[in-house]
Amino acid sequence: MAKQEPVHQDPSAPEPGRRDRQTRRTKRALVAAADELFAEGRVPTVAEVAERADISRATAYRYFPTQEALLLEATFLGDTEPLRALPELTEQIPDHADRAAEFVRRSAEWTLGREARLRTLMRMSLEHDDVVRPARRKGYIAQLLEPAGDELSDEAREHVTAALTLLLGVDPIVSLQDNSDIPPERIPDVLAWTAREVVRAALRE
Repeated sequence: MAKQEPVHQDPSAPEPGRRDRQTRRTKRALVAAADELFAEGRVPTVAEVAERADISRATAYRYFPTQEALLLEATFLGDTEPLRALPELTEQIPDHADRAAEFVRRSAEWTLGREARLRTLMRMSLEHDDVVRPARRKGYIAQLLEPAGDELSDEAREHVTAALTLLLGVDPIVSLQDNSDIPPERIPDVLAWTAREVVRAALRE
């Protein structure tokens, strides 16, 4: 049997755990820089974020090859408060219609706080075929309606799922901002009222 040579590791190479921590710190720094630029009313590019975070452009582009990838990370990952609240809402609000209304209200408030970046992503998704917004609404609605069980027929569940889909995300907010006289601060309540009535109608079927 051939004698195996001992494997010598490069002493200058970072340990796996240390490397992972450094990766997370770098990504957090880039996303934090993007948040700062958004707060200043600017839509950040990868180059601008690298400069603000004092990180080389080459490194920044390894984490975010495109502006779209950066915007998706800065918008959707790490801050999903309405989604984390789903189990809590199920326990605290037994009424199916009221629970849906509260979830839609919280989602609208979250969306209004990120309206500029979400509008940017919406525009990019319409202009570029390779930019795809996360399609998560159906899964959230399924969790929201799960406690209803057999109280909803298959047809009613299908209808209410489709209707609630129209009330989540930036799309209904853009529509109300552009086509109605409702002030932004009232939009969450309007969407919540609609969600409540939609679920109540589905339960009556």
